[in-house]
Amino acid sequence: MGTTAFRWRDRLALALAVWLAAAGSAAAGSFSLAPIRIEMDKGRATGVVTLHNDADVPVTIQIEAVAWTQPEDGDRYVPTHDLIVTPPVFVVPPKSDQIVRVARRPAADTGSEIPYRLFFQEVPDTTPQSGTGLRIALRVGVPVFVAAAGAAPDLAFAAELAADGSVAITAANHGRAHVQVTDFEVRAENGVALGAVSGSRYLLPGSATRWTLKPAAGETPSGTLKIQGHSDRGPIAAEVALAAR
Repeated sequence: MGTTAFRWRDRLALALAVWLAAAGSAAAGSFSLAPIRIEMDKGRATGVVTLHNDADVPVTIQIEAVAWTQPEDGDRYVPTHDLIVTPPVFVVPPKSDQIVRVARRPAADTGSEIPYRLFFQEVPDTTPQSGTGLRIALRVGVPVFVAAAGAAPDLAFAAELAADGSVAITAANHGRAHVQVTDFEVRAENGVALGAVSGSRYLLPGSATRWTLKPAAGETPSGTLKIQGHSDRGPIAAEVALAAR
């Protein structure tokens, strides 16, 4: 994630909020964002996000800008002043919109894309409420990418067969720009499907990630595997030799 750009914990918080609200045991805000990603470059140093308050009550939002890295297949965020967000805190009336403008401070071109995220955090209402239900505050992250001239991703796959018969698929981005893997399928040399992966995952420059597939009982893949799928950069097609772990 186009697809959403929620991190796993944001999706979990949203799912929990929806479930609790449906059960009548929680109060939670509800808002949507468009677009779900901001792209900037040398000639386009600003972006706009529209937040829509879906609820029947006002919602207060504060925005945090962070630099984004991915050490060892994880997301790490550090507060940054590289991005200027206007307004950084605001109240949106029920069923209304708020436009947020984002600009990047001038900086030298590093030759690689620079990734950030904007976290839209609901500020919980402190007004006393009847009952003892939980209150859930939504937090949603929007990726911001500042492109570099000529920078592109370079996605490479590897495959390993474990002793328990599972297959580990590793994807590494050796390029200078991100790639968002949305889904792919893995097939053995004989055409038998070994498994499929769905769900958006970003790979920033220099990062790698891994998925584990469990082939059906009786299937012991060998030789060359075929990987086909989709990304925000276009189709994915690769053939990789299966190595023993």
